[in-house]
Amino acid sequence: MNALSIRNSLMSYLKIYESEDTKAVFEQNEYESNRLSLMVIVACAVILTVSWILNLAGVFKVAQYRMNILAIQGLVEFAIPIVLYIISKGRKRWLKYVMVLSLLLVCTRLFSILNHNVILIMILPVLLSSRYFSKGFTVIVSILSVVMLAVSSAATVYFGIIDLNFYPSLENGTVVVIENGLRPSVTALGVDYFKAALGMMTNGFIPRLLVFAVISFISVYIAQHGCDMVLKQDKIARASANVKAELNTATQIQNSMVPNIFPAFPERKEFDVHAAMYTAKEVGGDFYDFFLVDEDHLALVIADVSGKGVPAALFMMASKILISDRTIMGGTPAEILEFVNKRICGNNQAEMFVSVWLGILDIKTGKVIAANAGHEYPAICKNGGEFEVLKDKHGFVVGGMDFIKYKNYEFTLDKGDALFLYTDGIPEANNAEEEQFGLDRMVQSLNINPQGNSKEIITNIKNEVDKFVGDAVQFDDLTMLCLKYNG
Repeated sequence: MNALSIRNSLMSYLKIYESEDTKAVFEQNEYESNRLSLMVIVACAVILTVSWILNLAGVFKVAQYRMNILAIQGLVEFAIPIVLYIISKGRKRWLKYVMVLSLLLVCTRLFSILNHNVILIMILPVLLSSRYFSKGFTVIVSILSVVMLAVSSAATVYFGIIDLNFYPSLENGTVVVIENGLRPSVTALGVDYFKAALGMMTNGFIPRLLVFAVISFISVYIAQHGCDMVLKQDKIARASANVKAELNTATQIQNSMVPNIFPAFPERKEFDVHAAMYTAKEVGGDFYDFFLVDEDHLALVIADVSGKGVPAALFMMASKILISDRTIMGGTPAEILEFVNKRICGNNQAEMFVSVWLGILDIKTGKVIAANAGHEYPAICKNGGEFEVLKDKHGFVVGGMDFIKYKNYEFTLDKGDALFLYTDGIPEANNAEEEQFGLDRMVQSLNINPQGNSKEIITNIKNEVDKFVGDAVQFDDLTMLCLKYNG
């Protein structure tokens, strides 16, 4: 293999992200890992400085000149990644190699001088490398750490530390630390220097290597598991973002299905109509509608689909289209609801239903013909008076049973009268104590300014509901429609 192919193979082994789609999330993880590495290096630099001071004070018994060299070299090597981190703001991908290898070199030097005290420090670079969630990087750091562990163990003997606990011929083992003349001093104790060094390497290094192998295996597993976890979370996040985008689109589609430009009929002075819909989720099952059947008749619809969320929204749109299309064709509200009910029941595998109030206003006379399919009672305000609930006769909900017959009823709006329609999300709105807003509070809210225009009346209701609910989560969709008849 040539140098280029070796380099490509190595880079492929060290590569973390699987595609450009996952690159950003791993780059963010590397940035956070570099920040952790910086904190570890700064902490190690502080510990090394403290150890140096303690050694100068005579607390530690390491040879003075060796500790001086170790401390100065270590602080310089720690300063390099710290400076590079500051310059690159922790964002360069190569920074992790500099930081982990710098830590490995300093740990190796420290281990070579304090072999029998600081074995755990050699684990630090491997554990830190696993935080980058790169299996290849952790494996390479583990191999380098084993090599450094072996080299530093051999260097320990050379620097003048022999642990005679590993020499079997002595009854009571001891650690011999002699700055000068280690070989003759150990030999004077009746110990074969070569055998003592070999025993220390064999009985000290190999068990440590086995422990280190276990820790390395765990670190590699953590790196691989972390990589898989990040990929899984990224996949979930992307799926969630797609769902959210689709729900946002669904919200836009649903909002476009109901009239939302006010004033709705600026050229018609005979009436003033306003409506509002506040869904509990991104999409809801409530809907309202108003449209001119012809020049003299205005249709008013408010409805509430069973259930919430996307299924209710789909059922809502189908129901709205059926009701509006059939109303344009002509007929009384009862006839229209009977037609829609049969169509929905004919193919209602989801077994959903919708409560509907449908009224047709004769714009010239103020006469309203209406039918109620299991919906809330309307509220009417006479000119100069206050709102009162009109307890009309309820029929069965649309989509329940296909043989249901509906009945029309009539009432008349005089000049200055108002009609208010709503869904059960208004009276059933809950506060933190699970108390409902109720029909009485709704009527009281309507009568804050019963002679106001239709928009003001709806705004008053919404404000009062919001004050009552407080910080509680909105439980149901809130939908309102108000018509002010001017005659």
